[in-house]
Amino acid sequence: MIGQQIKALRKEKKLTQSQLAEGIITKSMLSMIENGKAEASMRSLREIAKRLDVPVQSLLVDAREADLQKIVEEIESTQGTLQSWKDEDVQQALRPYLEDEMNSVWQGKAYTLFADTMFNNGEQQKLLELYDQAIAVFERFEEKEELIMARISQAFYLLMWNRFEEAIERIDMLELIDLRSMKTKTRVEFSMLMVFRNMLYDDDLPGAIRRLEDTLDYMTRTKIYYRVDDVYRVIAICALYLKDEDLVLSALEKAKQYTAFTGDVSMKIRVAMTEALYAIDYRKTDLLKQQISVMDQLLAGNEEFIAAFEMSKGVYFALTGEAEVARKSFLKLLEHHDQWAKHGFVDQAIYFEGLLIGTSHGCGDEWIPLIEREVGLFPEGRFRSHLTSMMKKIKG
Repeated sequence: MIGQQIKALRKEKKLTQSQLAEGIITKSMLSMIENGKAEASMRSLREIAKRLDVPVQSLLVDAREADLQKIVEEIESTQGTLQSWKDEDVQQALRPYLEDEMNSVWQGKAYTLFADTMFNNGEQQKLLELYDQAIAVFERFEEKEELIMARISQAFYLLMWNRFEEAIERIDMLELIDLRSMKTKTRVEFSMLMVFRNMLYDDDLPGAIRRLEDTLDYMTRTKIYYRVDDVYRVIAICALYLKDEDLVLSALEKAKQYTAFTGDVSMKIRVAMTEALYAIDYRKTDLLKQQISVMDQLLAGNEEFIAAFEMSKGVYFALTGEAEVARKSFLKLLEHHDQWAKHGFVDQAIYFEGLLIGTSHGCGDEWIPLIEREVGLFPEGRFRSHLTSMMKKIKG
């Protein structure tokens, strides 16, 4: 495709192969490229495009690119919402565009989206390989931001799988990049990655909060805002474990202000879930009931199982003495463990704590063996020690 485009433009400009190739590549190499028997480097393509007096992108056009771009943008536009595409739908839509190599950055984006669908299937190696393919595409097109984002995603997945050494290798590589050269979205995602490491492995929650506050300061200075609700929610969660109630309340209030401004329903649900965690931790049953009601209204008509919602209901009924009603929610949470087992360690720790609260209030203990096994896979640190301590108290 590239070769045909170069050949057509060369003839249009009335240039011979020798004239076009001179000082860039050999005439024989150009001939092979035009006949589809060799590939040109990006450096060569830029020089050829300059001599042909056209944008380099005009040499890279693939007839399917516009269709792929539309699909990728549609998938990305629903990510993180209640209308997000199902994994099988993403795979079906993107698979035809991944069978043959395309000269398009959008194929790199498609690789990352397809890779993400491998997560829920537990296909770790396939996921990493697809990201490697995406990285190769982004490197070829010198798409720096997309390249960094792909490396960040790989590191996130490795951390969630407790493949710490491999994750740290990638994080160390990313830390060599000057933060100031990153765009806002990339910078926020990188900060979230570092916070995840602070929380899980370094057990440095104050350090995690400082990094998040620095990220907020950066967004304020640049007036470009991205995932603000998530940043405040993570600050609130860190503050919960540090028993800093003032910071929890401040972070939640700012998160609610931002979601009220955006009107985003998914954001409002996530903030309500986080405020429910605060209510649970401080045993504020009236506030917990209120947040469950908020979530219920926002989720109206959605039949999807949501672990945080079910856990919140279970804990509320346990704390208010309705053990049998609570038990139904906890058993439902246990039944869907295969779904939330794929969440990050922080989310899992929260759900396990909810189940243990249920046990301590006479709602059952069938989930104890599962929790013992899964917590044993957690990295050493605050979350593992906290849950282990709760189980010891229950066992007496």
